[in-house]
Amino acid sequence: MQLLSLTASAASAGPSGLAVMSNYLFSTALVMLVVMTLVYLWYTIGSARLAKSLVGERAGGQNVRSKQAVAKAAVATASSSVSTLVKADSSDGQDNRDGHDVVMREQADGERPIALNRSLISVGRVGTIVGWFAVFMLFLSLLFRTIVEQHAPWSNLYEFSLSFTTALLLCYLIFEARFHERVRAWGLYVCALALVVVGIALYIGFTYNLINSSPQLIPALQDQPILTIHVSMAIFAYALFSVAFGAGLIMLAQGGEGQRYRWLPSAEAADELGYKAVIVGFPLLALTLILGAYWANYAWGHYWSWDPKETSALITWLIYAVYLHARGIRGWRGKRVAWLLTIGFAATLFTYYGVSFFVPSLHSYATPR
Repeated sequence: MQLLSLTASAASAGPSGLAVMSNYLFSTALVMLVVMTLVYLWYTIGSARLAKSLVGERAGGQNVRSKQAVAKAAVATASSSVSTLVKADSSDGQDNRDGHDVVMREQADGERPIALNRSLISVGRVGTIVGWFAVFMLFLSLLFRTIVEQHAPWSNLYEFSLSFTTALLLCYLIFEARFHERVRAWGLYVCALALVVVGIALYIGFTYNLINSSPQLIPALQDQPILTIHVSMAIFAYALFSVAFGAGLIMLAQGGEGQRYRWLPSAEAADELGYKAVIVGFPLLALTLILGAYWANYAWGHYWSWDPKETSALITWLIYAVYLHARGIRGWRGKRVAWLLTIGFAATLFTYYGVSFFVPSLHSYATPR
């Protein structure tokens, strides 16, 4: 109710009131993002400790059972009439070991259940709820900024970074809603990346006075339908590739196969999830290139000029095309596809930041001068 009243008062105050409200909502979203990061850090540390504790308990239990079996065998040999059945530990469902109150969360595709306790489940849900609120606040902030500026909020790298952060968190939370604990295992990585992007955005915003300004679009950007579709496709493609890179990191941490760390998904599960992210992001980047060519012809009179931004985006698309071919046709798995995801993410970062900051380009409007 307080948010609605603030929104109404801001709208009645006109563009200046909406601009203030946009900044207020962004500040709220930033606080929520920090809280979300701390919650996922708590969840990650707790999951790792629980997994380590359970591994130690299983090892100790196996040693005890082995000694008991030897003793019972000796008794059986001596008496020639004694037989004992020992109940095995449950591998799923609910267990209570040394007060852990462990819950084994079954996975739909047969992946080995992930051990959690009720406290960690609650912590994870809190992080998810805070994350959805952060996305909502960021979206409202960008919406108000759009109303004030009368164009989509990505006329420069500051606005683009805020939009990318919103898309990154949204894509991650959608994957988490579908795959639960396995995706939540790299929620901390997504939060850390979002904080880095927001930090760079704030540096650019304060350095070049872009936070409160309402810059006019250059002529090349004034066909707003093309701008909206073209840039929004790029934002979501970059966000999905960033989520996929998290899967690649897990695959490398697991050694390319198996489940070295029980609190993380197996390398095979991470491989499948990374593939799902790329398979959605790949056509989005293709649409970005196609619309970009149409836009270039409209703005500059030619479809393709090998501009650094165009070339870098094309190379990024080709890297992910190689990834899809190698994984889907050639059957690559393990570390090889993980490194392809890493190379693709590096190319994405260069297209995002490298070209904007270090290479002269027709797309230099994205970087403040």
